[in-house]
Amino acid sequence: MNGIAASRFDLLQPGAGARREYFKLPRDLAVLTSSFGIALPAQVQRDAAVLAFSIECADRLLDAIPQTSRRARFSASVVSCLRGEGLILDALTPELAWWLGQLREVAARRRVHDAFCQIVRDLLGNSEFMRTTTRHGEFIEGALREGRLMVELLLLILADVSTPPFDSFMRRLSEPANLSDKLRDAGSDFRRGEMTLRPTLAFRLRLVCEILRRTFSLGIIYAGNGQLLGWGIQSLFTELIWFRFSKAHSH
Repeated sequence: MNGIAASRFDLLQPGAGARREYFKLPRDLAVLTSSFGIALPAQVQRDAAVLAFSIECADRLLDAIPQTSRRARFSASVVSCLRGEGLILDALTPELAWWLGQLREVAARRRVHDAFCQIVRDLLGNSEFMRTTTRHGEFIEGALREGRLMVELLLLILADVSTPPFDSFMRRLSEPANLSDKLRDAGSDFRRGEMTLRPTLAFRLRLVCEILRRTFSLGIIYAGNGQLLGWGIQSLFTELIWFRFSKAHSH
């Protein structure tokens, strides 16, 4: 990240409760795009960071709401705020309202506002589906859909600088990456009531199989890209460390 990008990024101040794993996403994006010969302008880096921290804030606050009716109100408020309608905003915190205002400006400036709002609506509906399902297959399909939708939001922001090979890679990466997050967080999510499905050994093994199948496919397709392969190995190692850490603290 160059000096200009860093200064613009520093102007974004995630709340004290922001989860630390989200801070590495802008850096990962810079590595991934450079692996495809894409130089990210400072403004694009900042816009991508706004997306990442908006998602983090909304997801964190949504996870803290135990009642279905309140989650529905919260989701409606998120979409309303993103659309600039200003309806039922009492369901939002000032922190999230600020991030959504920033994200609304990004979407409008990049002329993708309507598509953004629709994908966010789909993400929130899918989140509730994943929270309440008790079937392994349905949860996995929801996780795959969630990963794809989040990548589509990112690709809307990158549209002016991205390339078809990068878009294809990111869509392929979205599925095993999001499944890895679910594997890592399943125990803590269940204990906090953020998922109804009990993360049994059979469920975890199925997640591992789904992750490995998609990861091997990525490895075969992109084996010739040394920088990308190095990033992938490092990221996989990090995920394994996080998974072992979360398991150790779940007992």
